[in-house]
Amino acid sequence: MTKLKTLSIYNLIAVIGLFATATVQADDMDDVAALVNAYIETESDLNAQSKLMSEDRIYIVGSPAMRMTDNEVNMMGQAFGEKRREAMDSKSLYFATIEDQIIRMYGEAAVASFRRNLNFRPSADGMKNGMSNNTARQLVTVVMAKVDGDWKIVHTHISPA
Repeated sequence: MTKLKTLSIYNLIAVIGLFATATVQADDMDDVAALVNAYIETESDLNAQSKLMSEDRIYIVGSPAMRMTDNEVNMMGQAFGEKRREAMDSKSLYFATIEDQIIRMYGEAAVASFRRNLNFRPSADGMKNGMSNNTARQLVTVVMAKVDGDWKIVHTHISPA
């Protein structure tokens, strides 16, 4: 009878362990999905977007191909482009949308793949000065990892769609 009770306790512990693991994985999936959504939502606020990334994030973008391994320098370059766009037409709209998002979890790493549309809509004055609506369609892969307990983007690869 003692062996049966011991076996039942071990079975109960195993079931609780499986439930706890599934809950952690579900929480991580929610956290990763929220990180990808925040990445898209902060497309026009690169200061906020940079906080979603690890310091050593690798950034690859195509046409012409560029690979940046210094995330701080990379984000400074992107911020320069954002300031230029703002100076040219401060009332324009710049935003991103996402389609066909797929996320895969691998323990404390995750990969997201999606189509991203970067949308630029000039103001009326911008249109008068020759600016036009523009949408860049891209294929994006983002690799995320837990860094000090928080999910961070550690690698981004962007190609023209």
